Amino acid sequence: MKKTIKEEIYSKSFKGDYYEIKISDIPKGVQDNDIINIQRCEAYVSENESYDAFTQLEIYREREETDKEYEKRLSKEQKLSEELKKRRYETYLKLKKEFENDSK
Repeated sequence: MKKTIKEEIYSKSFKGDYYEIKISDIPKGVQDNDIINIQRCEAYVSENESYDAFTQLEIYREREETDKEYEKRLSKEQKLSEELKKRRYETYLKLKKEFENDSK
């Protein structure tokens, strides 16, 4: 089954304390179902590190994965499954050997 992919289509960072985001900062072509994420971080100063205040504007669009992406994901999942099975079998053999030696 194909998955929905959340893809970042726009990102912009604004430096400063109280930056306002204007509608003109949002690119044209944003669709009704796009997701707008606005993150505000206050300035931080400590003995070891510090950073300036900033606001991050990100716009995401959801889409269905392509056939190529779907096949690649399935292949990757299958390889991972085989690798995990191999590791479990190796662990099983080690435990079997350990408990066989204990019973003698």
